[in-house]
Amino acid sequence: MKHYSICFECSDLKPDNFVYSIGEVESDLVVLCTCPFGHKTVVRITHNLCDVLYSSAVYAFTQDCLSESVMSFAAALERAYEMFTKVTLYAEGLKYDQIDEFWKELSSQSERQYGAFCTQYLKTKKEPWKIDSKMIQFRNKVVHKGHIASTDEVTKYANYITNVLYKILKNLHENYQNESTEYYFHETAKTKVKVKELRIKHNAKLGGSSIISLLNWNVMDMPQVTFSEALRIMTQMQRI
Repeated sequence: MKHYSICFECSDLKPDNFVYSIGEVESDLVVLCTCPFGHKTVVRITHNLCDVLYSSAVYAFTQDCLSESVMSFAAALERAYEMFTKVTLYAEGLKYDQIDEFWKELSSQSERQYGAFCTQYLKTKKEPWKIDSKMIQFRNKVVHKGHIASTDEVTKYANYITNVLYKILKNLHENYQNESTEYYFHETAKTKVKVKELRIKHNAKLGGSSIISLLNWNVMDMPQVTFSEALRIMTQMQRI
C-alpha cells in the first residue's frame, strides 16, 4: 500500500512549495518516504492498523482488485478483534507486557484470537457475539479456495464488514476511549527503535502522517459509517 506525505525538507527550503514523498506502508505503520529530490522522511501513520487495512480494502475495491479487497477487509476485522481484546483486558487491570505475552500464543491462530475476542465481548457487553456464517464461508472460499468473487458478492461482504467494524469500534469509542488511547501509544512505542535506525541510516527527517478515517474513528461522536460512503470518499480522494 502506497502512502503519500509532504516532504518536510522541501517545505523547509520553500514553505509555499508542496512536494510529496512516497513510501510503502508496513504492518507497523512506519513508512520510509522519498521525494523526487531524494529527501527521506520516516513517517508513522497516526491510526490503528484495522483502520488502515480497511482503507486498503476500499482502495482495492475501487481498483477492481476484488480478491485483494476481501482479504484486506478480513484482515481489518481480525485486527479489530485484537484491538478490542487487548483494550478490554487492559481496562480490567492487566499490564500490556502481560497482554502481549498472552497474545503471542494466539498470534498465528486466528480461531483462538476470535475465541479470546468472543470471551471479552461477552464479559463486557453481557451478550454473545454473533456472526453471519454465510459471510464467513464466502471469505474462506476467496482466501483458501481461490474463489473469484463478483462485484456484487464483494459489495455484500464489504457492507457486512463495515457494519461489524463500526459496532466494535463504536463500543471502544464510547466505553474505552482512554484505554484505546493507551493502546495506540503502546503500539507506537514498539516502533521507536526502528524509527531511530531508519532516521540514522537514511539521514531522514521524522514526521507523523494522518489519513482520513473511513470508519470515522477520529471523529468526535463517531457517526454511523457505511461502505457506500467510504467508497465515495475514497473515490473522491483519488481525484485530488
